[in-house]
Amino acid sequence: MPRKVDSQYVWMDGEVVDADNAHVSFFAHCIHYGTAVFEGIRCYDAEGGPAIFRLPEHWERLRRSARGYYMEYPWTDEQLTEASRDLIRRHDFRECYIRPVVLTGEGRMGVRPVDCETNVGIAVWSWGEYLGAGALENGISAKIVDRRKYHPSAFDPTVKASGHYLNSVVATKEAAAGGYDEGILLNPEGRIAEGSGENIFLVNDGRIQTNPPEESLLLGITRDSVLHIADAFGIECEIAPFGVDDLMSADEAFFTGTAAEVTPIAKVNDQPIGSGVRGPVTEKIQSTYLAAVRGRAGDAYLPWLTRVD
Repeated sequence: MPRKVDSQYVWMDGEVVDADNAHVSFFAHCIHYGTAVFEGIRCYDAEGGPAIFRLPEHWERLRRSARGYYMEYPWTDEQLTEASRDLIRRHDFRECYIRPVVLTGEGRMGVRPVDCETNVGIAVWSWGEYLGAGALENGISAKIVDRRKYHPSAFDPTVKASGHYLNSVVATKEAAAGGYDEGILLNPEGRIAEGSGENIFLVNDGRIQTNPPEESLLLGITRDSVLHIADAFGIECEIAPFGVDDLMSADEAFFTGTAAEVTPIAKVNDQPIGSGVRGPVTEKIQSTYLAAVRGRAGDAYLPWLTRVD
């Protein structure tokens, strides 16, 4: 079956192999029990050549996620950085998505991983606007889905684990079945948690608000970037829980995520958010973010970039 991504090579445990030969055993523990962690990273066509956005922060979260599931791997962050650079060069990409995965491989079968290998792989491919062409400018429609986000006492939401994303997969399917672009999950208490793969910000009277990790959400690296950008502009930001009514009555709302970048939320459950178009605060933060990832927002943001060459 032909691949649906334009990836030709994959780095696996220190070796670069043809993508067609990047295999995982059917008996790998991760296939049966979801024991893998991963990252989503973007490389941008920046001033001076391709650059990877906030790569050290992604490696730190990957290792922390792995340790959350008692997984250790021998590769240093520097080795993974060089592997990522090499893959980007081999594909001659100017912009691409980078997907490192740490997985529990083959061992004795059973829920508890015994004598299992820990394998690490990295792939790259080209990826445009995650939520569809025009989403960054026009915004997207979202549905508050019936499926709730898992409780932090069950799974640590700050760990980016493959098995956790079954919760998100169901949310996206429910939203798509209703004709929406994305799903929004409530936490067990009925407050807003996050999108299927994005954090959420509200805008009211020129101020922004996002929720804390206790509300059952991943601490997004894009979320952190937006908080820094807002602070640089002197935009007041509150980190506090918020509910459905707060979202529906907001002046503006937007998603943040490595894949989604900064995407306006135009409608929720068919109701326009604010004017139903990208608002001025969202646009200001979004334009600065999209400039920063390409090295065009001033010297203050250049430390966020890791050059490919």
